[in-house]
Amino acid sequence: MSQFHFVAAAPTAGTQAGLPVADFAAGGTISDIVCMSKYQTAYFMLYFGDQTGGTCTLTCTVIPCDDASATNTTTAIGFYYKRVSAGETNTAWTSSSSLLTTAGDNQMYVIRVRAASLPVVSGVTYEYCYLNIAETTNDPALGGVIIMMADPRYDEDTLDAVTA
Repeated sequence: MSQFHFVAAAPTAGTQAGLPVADFAAGGTISDIVCMSKYQTAYFMLYFGDQTGGTCTLTCTVIPCDDASATNTTTAIGFYYKRVSAGETNTAWTSSSSLLTTAGDNQMYVIRVRAASLPVVSGVTYEYCYLNIAETTNDPALGGVIIMMADPRYDEDTLDAVTA
């Protein structure tokens, strides 16, 4: 099975990034929390369009947690990302544990997380994670995050839900 499972959360500016919303990263926000127990890869697609001043920058990290409510979290984990800045203009995949976006309108960052990167903490496997988005420069931007779960561990006709 090579299908993707898509996650598009209803957004709330400044609390959860999902479908496009004005000033989506106001004061910091997170993506939906996804469970990687049945998938090997998650792609977080962070995108934004028009910014008020064109100066918005964001710092992004991937935070593992032990359940869908993020009761217990641990330090950010490594991931790969690429920037899509115009049409089909893509950068190469870059490895990092923190991403600082480039200022400017109309961009997308694709962040690839492998389930194998999730840690074991005190004997508990952290199977959940989310994209943490912190505003580095306060400039309202229309944006959001769509998540694609890939590489299912089990062959199923209908892929399982990954959010609570």
